[in-house]
Amino acid sequence: MKFGILLTSVYGRSVPATRQRDEHAELVRTAEQAGFSLMVAGQHFLGAELRYFQPVPWLTYMAQQAPSMDVATGIVLLSMVNPVDMAEQISTLDVVTDGRVRFGVGLGYSPHEFDAFGVGKGERVPRFEESLDLIRRLWSGEKVTFAGRFTAVHDAQPAVQPVQSGGPPVWIGGQATGAVKRAATLGDAWYTPPFPTHAQLYEMHRLFVDTRAAAGQAPAAEFPVRRELLIADSREEAMEAALVRYRARYETYRKWGLKGQNTPVEKSGQELREDIDQRFILGTPEECAAELHKLGDEIGMTHFVYKPHWPGLPHAEAMRQLDRFGAEVIPLLAD
Repeated sequence: MKFGILLTSVYGRSVPATRQRDEHAELVRTAEQAGFSLMVAGQHFLGAELRYFQPVPWLTYMAQQAPSMDVATGIVLLSMVNPVDMAEQISTLDVVTDGRVRFGVGLGYSPHEFDAFGVGKGERVPRFEESLDLIRRLWSGEKVTFAGRFTAVHDAQPAVQPVQSGGPPVWIGGQATGAVKRAATLGDAWYTPPFPTHAQLYEMHRLFVDTRAAAGQAPAAEFPVRRELLIADSREEAMEAALVRYRARYETYRKWGLKGQNTPVEKSGQELREDIDQRFILGTPEECAAELHKLGDEIGMTHFVYKPHWPGLPHAEAMRQLDRFGAEVIPLLAD
């Protein structure tokens, strides 16, 4: 099992940008020393509540802080960005990291982002699929002529090529049935977000495996999984910490438009505790390690992507969680 650190945003515009940069740099340096092998950065545009730096330049900088670690976009909003531009950006990132890139992609969900890029509701999936097709062709090293619905190139043979032959592995994210099927048929892996319950994760993994087999695809070599995880001296203490974190983060997700299949809905009281219990990994280092071990054994998780940073909580708390994960959880999973 491998471990990834998620460089998520926890600050808005009022916090100095250099503070966010320095805290993420400390996270990746500490994670590398603890045995993590992957760093992940996602993408949003025009965020007011949380500030997302764009993932390719961000990962380029962070990779210099922890040069042994792989990097992954988690995720690029492929239905919005220009595929020619993204093909060359990811190729550049693959060169500067000596071929250590995973290209994580997804549709996105925020109406204000789709509006900003002029993407209509009926265009999201076809834009995504066309863009991924064109990007892979541009990575092939062959001359490309492509006349799509949204983008066209003629006799293109880019000099900017990835180090990895044919391009980096493509991780497709999403928690709806359609997204999982796209990951199975179009991607190299399904990158699961943390929103589904544990039971839903198992169901969708089976859907991914079955869809991939029905399409004649070989079994996926990687299965990266995001689960929210909190370490404490007892499960109850971890639950109390999760309640604080859940409200701050998931209210923002809902404000940005996250809804639909296998996503959390607003709850309170005992229902909220039950909801967290069904989605989070909580408890002592031994309890957390047991849950991670179970995910590896039962559904073949190859990478656990861990998020220690949460909005409204100090960076020092994120570092305490990361230190405990490295010192107390990873050793329990060494064999």
